[in-house]
Amino acid sequence: MLIKGNTPQNEPLISVGLVLPEDKQKSILITSSQTKNLLIKVYKSGISINGKSVQGDYILKSNDNQVFNLDQVSAGRGFHWSKKISLNVNGNLLIRNIDKALFIVNQLELEKYLICVATSEMSSSCPIALLESQTIAARSWILAAEEQKHIDLNIDVCNDDCCQRYQGLNNVTDLASKAAKNTRGKVLTHQNKICDTRYSKSCGGISESNEHVWHDTPKPYLQSIYDSRLKDVPNLKNNDELTKWILNPTSCFCDTKEMDTNELISYLGDVDEDGSYFRWEYSLKQDQLCKLINIKLGTSFERIDSLKPIKRGASGRIIKLKIHGLSLKKSINITLNSEYEIRRVLHSKFLYSSAFIILQDLNKNLVPTQFKFKGAGWGHGVGLCQIGALNMALNNYSTNKILFHYFQNTKLKKIYD
Repeated sequence: MLIKGNTPQNEPLISVGLVLPEDKQKSILITSSQTKNLLIKVYKSGISINGKSVQGDYILKSNDNQVFNLDQVSAGRGFHWSKKISLNVNGNLLIRNIDKALFIVNQLELEKYLICVATSEMSSSCPIALLESQTIAARSWILAAEEQKHIDLNIDVCNDDCCQRYQGLNNVTDLASKAAKNTRGKVLTHQNKICDTRYSKSCGGISESNEHVWHDTPKPYLQSIYDSRLKDVPNLKNNDELTKWILNPTSCFCDTKEMDTNELISYLGDVDEDGSYFRWEYSLKQDQLCKLINIKLGTSFERIDSLKPIKRGASGRIIKLKIHGLSLKKSINITLNSEYEIRRVLHSKFLYSSAFIILQDLNKNLVPTQFKFKGAGWGHGVGLCQIGALNMALNNYSTNKILFHYFQNTKLKKIYD
């Protein structure tokens, strides 16, 4: 595994989880031009391959850039765009049974992985400045190894949004390969350490500071910025300013008014849904909200009286929210303490972002009958805004200008050839 704080002198090998134990997947078909079709299944104590039992781990070795196709792999785990996809990958495949579920790991060189990430996160039709920016951000993030979300599985990353999208060779083009070649070994650094370069689909016009999302130490290169040519960030902790900002925003790089909707869709990743990424609306009736919160939190609300933001970040994202209502005829309050938890609880799958204002329809007794959410952005909003970076690239901003806009106080450094 990659080591946090370690700067490699040569291109490393990495391990990418393609099928995780949490997927509860029992079988998969793996095909290749150089081997016969393999139907992999798990049973109580091991795995079977085309009906023949195998004890312990099984490794499919890749020869001469052999490509393996895996059918029915999870993409968008836990999000509203979740689905199963087919993907093609280079490198070895390690196959294991963990708790009667398949666990499949792709072992390959970092640069081969990165070629695939850029066109999994965004479309291969994006301009090269965007693909180069995305590749450098992806390389820096994985080598910084700050999160190590799957250290318990002894892998560097998974294939999905919880880490970085890796959908194999499905969408790789010559331009994506060129972007990886042009930036090979390049990372962003701060004080000579590789930066933990985060990114999301749309910041909504103002990016968020890292400490408000992950409650960690503020990082100088992950502080809130105005996603425009302007420098001064409006005070979105002020409710009037926030309402004005969400309902009548000024022009920003990620403002989809600057791009035709159909054109934008052509630049997004394959698993992304059509939608209003810059501004969005969503509503729930009283009974729908009660049912949703009760399911997500295991509570017994009979009525929700208010959803009150207690603390917001610089982008307007709510990072602490109080839910007030009635349960068993008694008044109760529950506080959600992160933007992730807020997004998880207030949507049947996952809310687009926590940068929203709440409007209520009231009955004659002043009891809310409907809650309307008007929001900004898709994702946590920290670091590079992918749609903003796309618009910058389409307007002839260079790779360096894009990266230094989103990751301020950084330098580019080539750490291996």
